Amino acid sequence: MELPFRARLVVVGAAVRAAFCWAVAAAALAAPIYTGFSLRRLIVAAIVFAAVWALVTAAVFVFPVARYGGWVAGRITARSAAPARLGNVAAGLALAIGQPEGRVAVIDSPVPNAGAFPTRSGNLVVATSGAVDSLGRDELEGLVASQLVVAGDRWVRMATAAQLFQGPRFALLFGSVFVNPFLMPVAFLAFFGGRYADGARDLVADAAAVTATRNPEPLVRALRSLATHATSAHELRTGLPGLLVDQFWVLSCRRTVHTSVSTPGGSRKWTTGDEVAAEMRVRAGRIEQAARGDWSAFEGLGAWRRAMRTLGG
Repeated sequence: MELPFRARLVVVGAAVRAAFCWAVAAAALAAPIYTGFSLRRLIVAAIVFAAVWALVTAAVFVFPVARYGGWVAGRITARSAAPARLGNVAAGLALAIGQPEGRVAVIDSPVPNAGAFPTRSGNLVVATSGAVDSLGRDELEGLVASQLVVAGDRWVRMATAAQLFQGPRFALLFGSVFVNPFLMPVAFLAFFGGRYADGARDLVADAAAVTATRNPEPLVRALRSLATHATSAHELRTGLPGLLVDQFWVLSCRRTVHTSVSTPGGSRKWTTGDEVAAEMRVRAGRIEQAARGDWSAFEGLGAWRRAMRTLGG
């Protein structure tokens, strides 16, 4: 099944949104308010904004994800001195899914998770000992096999790059407002829907996963099982800041944040763990739906947005 056209547009939109943050920061540096204000500075800032927006958008699509993924995977696998039994588990998984030994690794961490890492020497899947212990054999094999395909999918790689470029948006936009407070409305616009790239990457990753497996039921069960561990996902230690590695893991390991929203209809409160659990349920649901031949859930991020809007309700 070919990736739906609208899903490709979601990836392109994620790249454009990620570049927008960098364009705002560049415009602020080109026209810092503390050095005075003039029409000439405003024109320079506008030109810099447009140029950087276009250049960074293009950079997302040519970013060497395999080189970067190999570096991250090397840091993660070298950091964990896995017991011998986990090496045996990794070898068994590689054999079960028909992959060369070395394309699957198991690291010692109690947090259930799996990651898909593209590298220049081939795609690598890393599972944690927590995933080995909590998932059934068919669930683990289905998850690992699908992730190997996910790592090699070109649309997933582009969405991964967009997610990576958007990672430091908070620092970029906060710094922009500090340098030039007049950019606050634009920075606020960039903050709105800031996790769009996360949803885009999950969308195309799930599409690749569906095409990779002939039996999606174990994969659906694996995702729903991982959802129950969402509150502890941030405890996964990789030796790198979350914004540099989160885009490779199935279960997002971003740090815990508490959110509270007040509306005329009442207030809602939720945590990052609630968000991650909701995302995993959405992913499991659309894979299950696609397995029945209905790919409508891959036409956009509607289901993801609805899940986010109901958090804390």
